[in-house]
Amino acid sequence: MQIQYFGLSSFKITTKEATIITDPFHKDSGLTPPRGAADVLILAQKNSKLYSADSGISGEPFDITDPGEYDIKGVTVTGIPLKQEDKYITIFLIESEDIRILNLTHIKEFNLKEDELEELGEIDILILPVGGNTVLSASAASKAVSEIEPKIVIPSHYKMSDLILDLDPLEKFIKEMGGKKEEMEKLTIKKRDLPEEGTKVVVLEPLR
Repeated sequence: MQIQYFGLSSFKITTKEATIITDPFHKDSGLTPPRGAADVLILAQKNSKLYSADSGISGEPFDITDPGEYDIKGVTVTGIPLKQEDKYITIFLIESEDIRILNLTHIKEFNLKEDELEELGEIDILILPVGGNTVLSASAASKAVSEIEPKIVIPSHYKMSDLILDLDPLEKFIKEMGGKKEEMEKLTIKKRDLPEEGTKVVVLEPLR
């Protein structure tokens, strides 16, 4: 499995059988919208102009826009609705190649109860927003990591060059996590490569 980052809450996840793209962002963000072919397109907020700019996505992807369980090309995606103030945003559990990814998309409040966390089961990779304001703050994101206890955490939705949204810098979250991080262009991983203990922070260089 390979994971790459476009920016905001948009990722490209490539498995042996499928290419998944999440939340392609609009040019109004200041960033160049994601482009590329996909088998699966996951949208946490299908009615949000900012997070559903799919004009650059080619192929004939299967769109996942609502809560529920979906099985496509060796990938199981489970959408879970989270109440966020006056609206719902869907988070997604993505399972393939014996790896379980929890994508917290662009939520502002992590409010899963203890029994709901237990029902989710063990999470190998956690993708979570850390930039504050419209999404989780650095401290709230760090708290979510401690509750979920993933083996790898990939921060998203933070300040970067050209982005016009008001977000905090990544370093604020890294400091909350103890200051350690591993930077890479893409994460290529198999089940056997996952850390046996603790949580590793992986920062992915955004695709351009």
